[in-house]
Amino acid sequence: MKINFARVQNEDLDFFTESNVFGPDENGDFYYNYVEFGTNPGGTEEVIIADGCDRYMPICVEHIPELMLALKECYKLYNKLQKAESLQELVEGQTEAYVTQYYTINYSEDDYNN
Repeated sequence: MKINFARVQNEDLDFFTESNVFGPDENGDFYYNYVEFGTNPGGTEEVIIADGCDRYMPICVEHIPELMLALKECYKLYNKLQKAESLQELVEGQTEAYVTQYYTINYSEDDYNN
């Protein structure tokens, strides 16, 4: 069984050949990666994560919870880095802030107030 993920954006389809992506699915979409379980060389004892460059990595099924935790941590750190970039842009930009009558700070940038 293969589970495709990371849908190729339409504007990127011109740069990839069908041999470098997976699909199409019933909607005509292609994907950069897939996870394979059961039909891979490791059968049901492992999964593989593969890409369109013929690279793959086998993962023991027993280690999937640890992999999931590691990937979630990477994603959490990535989001914090994105927030930090936004904060740096706010600080270095032409933003103005005001102290309200309730002793809170109100920024002119709506994105930061959320």
